[in-house]
Amino acid sequence: MQKPTRLMKHLVIILASIVSLRLIALTEGKVTLTGILVDQMCGAEVKDAAKAAEHTKQCSLMDHCASSGFGIFADGKYVKFDEEGSKMAKALVEKSKKDKGFTVVAEGTLKGETLSLTNLKEK
Repeated sequence: MQKPTRLMKHLVIILASIVSLRLIALTEGKVTLTGILVDQMCGAEVKDAAKAAEHTKQCSLMDHCASSGFGIFADGKYVKFDEEGSKMAKALVEKSKKDKGFTVVAEGTLKGETLSLTNLKEK
């Protein structure tokens, strides 16, 4: 087994720093997240992006799922939208031609574990 080179050590430090900064950015303040749109009822169970991408339009628009609100699975974490953001998300799902895998870019202000959306667009 080879010893890690100096360059490899520096790359690991840089990557760790980027991940740390990304996690700090998710704590609170203005953020832009790219991820998969999922209703909150089903989103609570999502543990990875592949599972999130399989979530269907039909499920998201069922009364009990849609009324739970929406959120985004991004960077390995599910982030809930506020009430207005959930309305924006539902409208996006209704208009989308996709049946599943709603990759979106969400912009807004993170307050605790809730994102107050200012913009949401399908990617």
